[in-house]
Amino acid sequence: MIEFFMKKGWLLFLTIVLFSLYFLIVKDEKAKVPKIQQSESFLEGVTIVHKKGGKKDWILTAKRADIQGSGDRAELSDIEVKVQDRGIIINADKGAYDMTSKKLTISGPITARDRDYTITSENMQFENTTGILTTDSKVRIEGKKFLLTGTGLQADNNQQKVRILNDVTATFHN
Repeated sequence: MIEFFMKKGWLLFLTIVLFSLYFLIVKDEKAKVPKIQQSESFLEGVTIVHKKGGKKDWILTAKRADIQGSGDRAELSDIEVKVQDRGIIINADKGAYDMTSKKLTISGPITARDRDYTITSENMQFENTTGILTTDSKVRIEGKKFLLTGTGLQADNNQQKVRILNDVTATFHN
């Protein structure tokens, strides 16, 4: 009789060990699967057209827009913004568009080009209502005959004024 209980005890112990090993292996496999943080709602091939006075002011295209929270914010990827009247094209890796305030924040690297110069920075904020582009990051502005570098920028799209705010270095070419 003791032999019977010893066999059952040994079998029970072996069963517990095997189940424990199984759960450890399954848990390890689940841990190896990377979690991709994405929203439940998203759009692909997005175009946002902003009009001012009945005319197109700028057009944003993005490869993807992940709708956040209550639907008033979109995280954008692979962005291009064309400012219609000025001929400026802004390219960025990612950004966010607040549908309530109409504020566009883009992060980079960022390149803004027109026919006379190129601006590059790591991130910028575009205030749609004022047409002002700002950043606190390092900035590089390169034209046909000049190179400006510094930290911080304020560019007024309506008045066509660009200011580098700190640590400005200017190089002019003939």
